[in-house]
Amino acid sequence: MWVCTTMLRRRTGRSAEAVAGDALKRRCAQVHEADICAKIVDGAAGKLEVAPCFLPTALSGPYWIVDYSESEGYALVSGGPPTKEGADGCKTGSGVNGSGLWIFTRKQERDEALVQKVRGIAKDLGFDLSVLNDVDQSKCSMVVV
Repeated sequence: MWVCTTMLRRRTGRSAEAVAGDALKRRCAQVHEADICAKIVDGAAGKLEVAPCFLPTALSGPYWIVDYSESEGYALVSGGPPTKEGADGCKTGSGVNGSGLWIFTRKQERDEALVQKVRGIAKDLGFDLSVLNDVDQSKCSMVVV
């Protein structure tokens, strides 16, 4: 049995506040013709609230920067606290807000070694990896914001 918690340890070389600050600087991106904005909730813990810019903050969802490496080019992001017990660890809820787990990398082509490293970090933190889906972005157009 897993004990799911709202506290996650951070293992980054940079402070969560610096990471959240970088996210805020790049806070708006065009996604299906809507600007997406992030608000820093707790910079020291890497906690953001994210929503389309036209929505009030009350309708935003939690995004936690769980782990990040500028030099290696990845971020591990959770859709809020992993408070639900999953098949092999803890996970967030389901639906639009308060759900999800993502591995972001800077390269469009998949770096399998890097993805496996970040999956290991998520597993070590107690996340249920069954919620992760492989995404092939090799044929996607690059959009620079």
